[in-house]
Amino acid sequence: PIMKRAGFKPHIAAATEAEAAGFDSFWIAQIFGLDALTALAVAGRTVDRIELGTAVVPTYPRHPMMLAGQALTTQSAVGDRLALGIGLSHQIVVEDLWGYSYQRPLRHMREYLEALLPLLRGESVAVTGEDITCIGSIDIPGPSAPGVIVAALGAKMLELAGSTGCGTITWCTGERTLLDHVVPSITRAAEAAGQPAPRVVAGLPICVTDDPDAARALIAEQLAMYG
Repeated sequence: PIMKRAGFKPHIAAATEAEAAGFDSFWIAQIFGLDALTALAVAGRTVDRIELGTAVVPTYPRHPMMLAGQALTTQSAVGDRLALGIGLSHQIVVEDLWGYSYQRPLRHMREYLEALLPLLRGESVAVTGEDITCIGSIDIPGPSAPGVIVAALGAKMLELAGSTGCGTITWCTGERTLLDHVVPSITRAAEAAGQPAPRVVAGLPICVTDDPDAARALIAEQLAMYG
């Protein structure tokens, strides 16, 4: 019955359509709407092949122990098909809407990963950083640790993502930047740290239309903030 409720219907329908069309993965964003990990856990009951990913879950309002527990619960529900995309969000959201400091975003993500990655592997952690304190473990037997993908664009954040064995996920980042900056930067960091080749997930808004003028007007309205 829960899958018939209106809030989940668009995600279930989109995941079902993506799997039927032969796509390898299906992604849900997370910000001010439906909880992405919960939605994927529900959608995973309808689709049984396709990878299910978050693109992305903001870290600041979620303690790493809480996120690890939720991610492993979702991983268990979907049969080890979860890709956990996480990111900082934006300064205007973190500071003005949530009230956290965005002064040291790289340090925040480094300490967050120090806690999150071992927790996902079922290990105990004792992180007492300047931004993150996380002591303890998560006991959810069964699911494997999902792959973690860190939203990154700057050189230092890409270095962190590659050196920790995480891939990266981008939004509205063009082909030239991906080829000349993102992929080589994160690949060099992974190689230097002895990590496997990192995954790069490129998210782009797409519109298939026979009315390009109307599409451009819609883009100008919906994506105005990216200017």
